[in-house]
Amino acid sequence: MDTTQTLDTKFSAIDKALAAAKARKAAKEGLPQDAASDVPKAKVKMTAEEKADKLALRAQKQAQLKAEREARKASKASQTKGPAHMKKIDRAASKLPELNDQLQLLFNEATTNFSAAQITALSLHLQHFNRVKATERALSQKIEAGQQVRIIGGDPKFIGLTGTVSKAQRIRCYVSIPGMKRDVYCFTSDVDLVSEVHVATGTDG
Repeated sequence: MDTTQTLDTKFSAIDKALAAAKARKAAKEGLPQDAASDVPKAKVKMTAEEKADKLALRAQKQAQLKAEREARKASKASQTKGPAHMKKIDRAASKLPELNDQLQLLFNEATTNFSAAQITALSLHLQHFNRVKATERALSQKIEAGQQVRIIGGDPKFIGLTGTVSKAQRIRCYVSIPGMKRDVYCFTSDVDLVSEVHVATGTDG
């Protein structure tokens, strides 16, 4: 046997061994034997471009998940707490002075039967009327310490309360209200003189 024949025999044996190994691998992975040679080798390393694409895809997915979480959170907050501007309106409404039964009926009738433009016009007329009356009181009414007064303007939470003037100035006065630790600081035009009878009964004069 010459050298060439010997090498051919060795290569043939190696080829057979490789083919047998591929066949065993294919059988183990459930692939046809003739497909073993077509199985691509696993990539050991990703290219820089593939890494960048993978990172970009991951960042996009994270941003999408974050946006969905924030949207769910905002939706839940709006359903449970209501819009922020409505909360401010509700707080303002809670500070308004109470209306008596007759005025409440009048308010309900006006807001039900008239347009928004007419209601606005009415409120402006009432504001002007109050300004005129406040000016008249400031010019003609003299407030002195010891007088009984009812607060009719200024801070809504004090409107309707009755007390005694503890100190009077030219356009301002301090009113001592029973049950309150501090005197209420008012414009003299925001108080109205009442008699002792009215103070005792708590009715308007």
